[in-house]
Amino acid sequence: MKVVLLGPPGSGKGTVAERLLRDFKFLYVYPGGMLREEMGKKTALGKKVAQFLGKGKLVPTPIVVGLVAKKIKGKTHYLLDGFPRSMDQITLLDNPHLVEQVIFLKISEKEVIERFAGRRICSKGLHSYHLKVLLPKQVGICDHDGTKLIRRTDDTPAVIRQRFQVYRKETAEVINYYRRRKLLATVNARGTPEEVYQRVKKVIEQLK
Repeated sequence: MKVVLLGPPGSGKGTVAERLLRDFKFLYVYPGGMLREEMGKKTALGKKVAQFLGKGKLVPTPIVVGLVAKKIKGKTHYLLDGFPRSMDQITLLDNPHLVEQVIFLKISEKEVIERFAGRRICSKGLHSYHLKVLLPKQVGICDHDGTKLIRRTDDTPAVIRQRFQVYRKETAEVINYYRRRKLLATVNARGTPEEVYQRVKKVIEQLK
């Protein structure tokens, strides 16, 4: 199965993806995590990425496409988390054999802002938690890699609004594109993580 998981910041993509990986054994392709890994290493690429993310802007297409292309080359069972986000990025995936299902997590800007107020991520930027609905087993520590949980520097209302508006503007055409190709399944992202996941899981199971 070749699945694309889309949704605005705060829609719960990361949490849903973790469950899908466990239940369906996908190769996980998460450009956001790959970019943050570069930031953590403080490479030249990482410094450029930090400038864009700090302003709530999308990272340039050539950077993202290059990382994704390398990751999925020759693979047949993967989950693309948050990619593609623009029509330019679709050029990499514009092949009927590369995408079987696109799942869009739909949520309002207001609810996204409320969610970000309680979001925490592990220091590696790969796992997300929430102070109200998704707590780690040990306070302040990631269940998966044992790193300290932190609040992202760009999790502020102003930056969140900017990110949401940029996402909506850039991805509207992408969503319509996949809808026209009859590959899109829109899933309500409101509710608990478990409720949202079960909605997504139902879509995936229909692909078997």
